[in-house]
Amino acid sequence: MSFSHLMKTFAQFVAVTFSLAINAVLIILVVYHSPEKIGNYKYLMIYFCLISMFYAAIDFTVQPYLHSYGSSFSMIMDLRGSVFQNFPYVAFLLTSSLAGCFGMSIYAISINFVYRFFAIQRANGTKNFSGYKLFLWLSIPIIAGMAWLSVGVFLMDYDEEFAEYLSESINKSYGLDWHNITLTGCMYFRSDGNGGWHWSVAGTTGAAVLTVIMNTAFFIIVYFGYRTKKMINCLTTTKGDTLFTQRLQKQLYNALVAQTLIPIIFLFFPIGILFSAPLFGFDLERWSYLVTFFYSFYPVVDPIPTIFFIDEYRIAFLNFFRRTLNRNQVTPVKSIDIVPELP
Repeated sequence: MSFSHLMKTFAQFVAVTFSLAINAVLIILVVYHSPEKIGNYKYLMIYFCLISMFYAAIDFTVQPYLHSYGSSFSMIMDLRGSVFQNFPYVAFLLTSSLAGCFGMSIYAISINFVYRFFAIQRANGTKNFSGYKLFLWLSIPIIAGMAWLSVGVFLMDYDEEFAEYLSESINKSYGLDWHNITLTGCMYFRSDGNGGWHWSVAGTTGAAVLTVIMNTAFFIIVYFGYRTKKMINCLTTTKGDTLFTQRLQKQLYNALVAQTLIPIIFLFFPIGILFSAPLFGFDLERWSYLVTFFYSFYPVVDPIPTIFFIDEYRIAFLNFFRRTLNRNQVTPVKSIDIVPELP
């Protein structure tokens, strides 16, 4: 096993450990330290944390390589020494499910922005997220993830021609053997067997569908984010908003913006480039490792803004560490020598 493979495995172990820990901390803070006025939004935050934890667990199981080469992009799982070596189709479904976690994550962010928009409406806007309607909203990320998974299974599935096409590249970059991998991805152009190339309709259709899914989520985030920002700027106490409400709304919005910049940096931007570069003839092979690490570390950093932007969560989080440190400190005792006064 190469040093780079060991480092990658260690990094992904660190990622899943910290992701599970940080998201669990945020769930505890949301359950026990949420302001009363936060309403049903706390359920969305818990749901978002659970998605991130699921994402991290599957990422560690698959330990993927996101790879761009020639006219293709792919997510690869190494089967050597794996319990899935004798069950390659199960490994393929896990790899496709990890890709589907991207779809789940970006739509979870989207419905958070929609909620924040309705939450600042005067006419009881959060009623759209109460009762059975809340469960309908919560189903959207699952539907998006299943749609992404379905595209991976039916339009971007594993085939030997694709794996062999990548053989030299993945062996040179990662030391992988194409006979012992599974993958999901797209080859925009395939060999026609006569030295020429033809357009891959299935792969391109799959990439196009995923691009639509991704861009729709991005549009929702931008649209509702802009509308919410305008309304927050208009919040005043004369319109019935207390200073506490104004502060809380701005904190939640700032946390959401920060929590959106993270997937833009870690997911939207690198994955968008990974999808489009092969189509236009740009070879990003040597940058693939960077995309892999960005994809794996996303669930680690995503909950951090919420913990530190919401006052109640930040104070509770920091107070826990202060109390822990104070308990572990030994109080210095000053020694006083008492000398009896002789008559």
